Amino acid sequence: MGLGFKNNMLAVNLARNLHQTYYNIGKSMEKLASGLAINSAADDPAGLVISEQMRTRIASLNQEIENISYQINKYQTADSALLQERSKLTELRTLAVAAANEGGIDESARAAYQAEADNIVNSFNMIRESSEFGNQKLLDGSEGSVANVNKLILIDLSDTELAEAAIKQIDDEISQLDAQIADVGATRKNSLESRLTNLRIETQNLVAAESQIRDLDYSREYANYVKNQMLLNSSLSLLAHTSISSGSVLSLLNGTK
Repeated sequence: MGLGFKNNMLAVNLARNLHQTYYNIGKSMEKLASGLAINSAADDPAGLVISEQMRTRIASLNQEIENISYQINKYQTADSALLQERSKLTELRTLAVAAANEGGIDESARAAYQAEADNIVNSFNMIRESSEFGNQKLLDGSEGSVANVNKLILIDLSDTELAEAAIKQIDDEISQLDAQIADVGATRKNSLESRLTNLRIETQNLVAAESQIRDLDYSREYANYVKNQMLLNSSLSLLAHTSISSGSVLSLLNGTK
């Protein structure tokens, strides 16, 4: 076998090795720059598909989390308004009990009770009408509202008998309001907040799983980069000690696939 043939075979092998080493270095540099193990389908076709499917699911989960968070804020606002209403009913009942006292109340005191009761009723109804979240009524029973609080009518505390009737009326309102407060709280805690917790856990797990597929292990990839740099230097050193011209190797490199 002639020396020229041996040199040519060595050149072909050397060119092939150099080509692969240059390619590997380029891929390592690309990954190290992007921080991703998968930058294109060529890197890992199956992994890329799985990663994209996970990202789609993560985006959907994040939107659902945003929607539920909005609903939770809505229910929190309604809950706060309902507690204000409950406080008003407590104040109103206290006045009615005082007005139902059979003795020791003169007309001026009873008139003061009535005026204060009227103010409380008006405040109660104002809270009912003005409680909103995102321009949506919360307590009036309209579409999209959270609760359906009855509008209070003015109570009459002008005498003991009427005051006692007012107490029963107020107790009925308190009972209905307490039921709605409990319902709003249960919906927020058992339905919305529970769902939100589950969605966040699922999202965190998916993000971690997707990261394992797509994100780069910097230490490992940098080790690959250093290894290929050493291989390149070794190949170039070998080239320098052969009788093969650099032009021949470059020609073979350009033609090697």
